[in-house]
Amino acid sequence: MTIEMMNEYGDNAVRVAVDDNSVLLAASEVDAVIERLSLLRAAMRPEVPKEPSRTHQYVIEMDPCWHTEKHPLYDGAVLFMRHTGLGWAGFALPTASLAKLNDALSKHLKQLEVEEAPALMN
Repeated sequence: MTIEMMNEYGDNAVRVAVDDNSVLLAASEVDAVIERLSLLRAAMRPEVPKEPSRTHQYVIEMDPCWHTEKHPLYDGAVLFMRHTGLGWAGFALPTASLAKLNDALSKHLKQLEVEEAPALMN
């Protein structure tokens, strides 16, 4: 199988080829494939690890767009984060998880403040 970016008739497309068969996918079709594959992957075993690997080279999205809102069905919030290649992903966080995330991010902010503090002179 090969997957490559194509510029078919001036518009970007992705060409997926398996053996002697191929298909060109527009951006909206690539989005649909990614979404469908993520649903299928969620049902597969082994499951995605609960912790990130220390050896995997992850693609890191720099300063992603995000949105949060109250969850309509339970006590908590939904956090949406945008990845330029994967699209928007939503995470429903109950109140206890929100508190833990708030604590973890606050610790990072405090550490950054300590590292950026100017030297004091006597």
